[in-house]
Formats: sequence, structure tokens, C-alpha cells
Amino acid sequence: MKDFEKRFKSIQSEIINLYSGFEKSKKASIISDSWKRPEGGGGRTFVIQEGAFFDNCAVNFSSIFGSKLPKAAIGNSIVKSTRYGYQAMGVSVITHPKNPNIPTSHMNVRLFCILDKNNNIKDWWIGGGYDLTPYIIFKEDISLWHDQAKKMLDSYSKKYYNNFAQNCNEYFYIPHRKERRGIGGIFFDNTKHLTIDKSIEMLTSIAQSYAESYAEIIKRRFKTPFSAEDKEFQSLRRGRYVEFNLVNDRGTAFGLQSNGRTPSILASLPLNASWKYKKEKTLELREKKLVKTINRDWNAKNI
Repeated sequence: MKDFEKRFKSIQSEIINLYSGFEKSKKASIISDSWKRPEGGGGRTFVIQEGAFFDNCAVNFSSIFGSKLPKAAIGNSIVKSTRYGYQAMGVSVITHPKNPNIPTSHMNVRLFCILDKNNNIKDWWIGGGYDLTPYIIFKEDISLWHDQAKKMLDSYSKKYYNNFAQNCNEYFYIPHRKERRGIGGIFFDNTKHLTIDKSIEMLTSIAQSYAESYAEIIKRRFKTPFSAEDKEFQSLRRGRYVEFNLVNDRGTAFGLQSNGRTPSILASLPLNASWKYKKEKTLELREKKLVKTINRDWNAKNI
């Protein structure tokens, strides 16, 4: 288990180093916070806030122990006996850049283990993925996002991309708004098709693919100018992000149900978001156009 934790910590460190390189402001609030959980385990939360590049960015590692597996960890598809406890570990990443031409991004990779009476792994499965939430659409960025995900997953199984991309479309959906959170990506859960070592290797590849694709989008867009209306629209659409994370997201629910560290769990939320009962006509038209765009299937085969 220590070797698996080491791999996840390495993933976290690599992404921290990458994103720290984009934030040039000396006035940014940058916090690296190691913590322990009373019930067992702990983690490290790294946050950049109020910078020149990031409004908010959080890169979390956690490895926790427990006796009862929270319902959010397994969804509705399986039931696991945790008589001797479980261990869950992983890395989650969320970015909210200042420039509305750069999308919000999300990635997580995780391993769940059911333990036996000797504290060895009795059963296990993996989950994770990454998705993109743009406010201003650039089709070439969407193509890059999906094409790179497909290329990476094809090296493990030709079946993965189509299944995981469809899962992503279905999972990152806001029922009360009847719209998707963004243009998708990949998402999977309760997966155990490979050996555990090969599965951890795949999670590492997923994290690397995410980071490389997002870094390329950043390089394309970080100098693109934006208006005050662009920022207002970004703030309104971030409200949808908050709604999904607090109402629909199983990862948030798992963290809260497992008595996780609340500040780390909620670090995924944007620093600023807004809701308007009645929007100006220009914003209503922008939103209608954006929703129409994100509600289509952007999977690699359809672009």
C-alpha cells in the first residue's frame, strides 16, 4: 500500500510543479497543507488562490482508512463488505483560471481497497477521469482534449475510450438544469479489468494525459484578451459548477460521508461565482448558445 501511496503522491507533486509554473504573481495565496484524519489516514492539500493566473486551483492527495464504506464510494451498482475496513487513496485536481478563455478543468484518480483481517487487500477497484468546462468555445481545444484521451486509453484497451467518454457525458450532467457541466472527457468507476499494478500505471497515464492536454490549452489561450462581460459570464457559469459539485457529485458526497476534511473537499469550488434571477439579454443569448454547444456529444468520433 505504501508503494501505491508513493505513486499518487508523485502524481500530485508533478501537477503542483506544473501549475505553480503558470502562477507568476508574488501576491497569490499559495498554501501547502498536510493534515491527518482522526478516523485514520490523512493527506496534503495544495492551493493557489487570488493569483494573476488562477482564481483558484486545488491539488489534493488523500489516503484514508475506515470501517464502513460510504455509499457514495460504490454508487448503486455494487455492495461491498467491509468487516475489516477499507482504505481509499487518490489525487483530485480542480483549476479555475482567471481568463475565461481558459476552461475550468477537473481530474481525479483513485484506488479503493477492501481489507482482510490481516490488513491485506481482499478486493479493490479504481476510478477516475478528467473533464473540461469551457465558457468560451474553441473547437480545436475540444478536439485536442478528446483525441489525447483516446490515444492514451487505446494503449490499454480499444474499448475504454468510447465507454469512458459516454460515462463522462452521463455523469457530469445537471438534472435540474437539463444541461451538461462541460464538453466531457472520460470518467469511470468500479473498474478492475487489469492487474492492480497495471491499473495504477493506467491511472498515472490518465493524470499525465490530463496535465499535458490542459497545459497545451493554457499555452494557446492565456494571452487571449477578454472583456468585463466575459468575466461576468464566467462567474454565472461557475455557478453551475457549484451546483453540480454540491448537489450531484459523488466525490464530494464521499468526502463528506467519510468525515473527510471539509476545507479540502470544498477547495474544488471556484473562489467567485454568481447567480442572477434575470440575466441581461446578451448574457441569456450567450448562455443559450453555450448550453447548446456543451449538450452535444464531443467524443472523438463525433468531432
